[in-house]
Amino acid sequence: MKTKIKGRHKSAQPLVSAEHLASAIKTVAAMSLKEKEAVCDTLYATQPNLLGLVLVQSSLGATMETVDVLLNILIVFHISIENSGHVLGTVSEADLKRNLERAVATIRFTEGLDEKSFDQSVQQVMACETEKVLLAYAIDTMLRAGFPNLRYENSKYHMLAGINIVNCIATAERVK
Repeated sequence: MKTKIKGRHKSAQPLVSAEHLASAIKTVAAMSLKEKEAVCDTLYATQPNLLGLVLVQSSLGATMETVDVLLNILIVFHISIENSGHVLGTVSEADLKRNLERAVATIRFTEGLDEKSFDQSVQQVMACETEKVLLAYAIDTMLRAGFPNLRYENSKYHMLAGINIVNCIATAERVK
């Protein structure tokens, strides 16, 4: 039985396992550009707002390399979800906004906390995170791509976009 509490699914199991993610990472790494374009066509049809969240980053100053990193994360997540056998309902603009507001509020809450309180806050947030594997992958990928080192005003939005993708997947309706 699935239930939803404050926008998050309450279930014993996450949507995507580490095995689903690992398989998807390998699959996407082996894909040609044409195959990735086909996945983007599917995303346009099934999750246009998630795809739009990635593509709009270029209007916020992101380079094509930065957009490519976020697009690759989204493609990996799409393949991971397919591997899991689940189907998600379409993420709406309201879902994007709600999850972004939640992420920003979480970040703002930690501002000014001492190290011990900050660590406790992170542990509490992670304890409530449904898709820990996806979040870890997204953050690791963005860190390795140097997102925190980007030094222009809107660069923070690229990292938030990656986190928002995870949060939207975690809160999306599970159709199957």
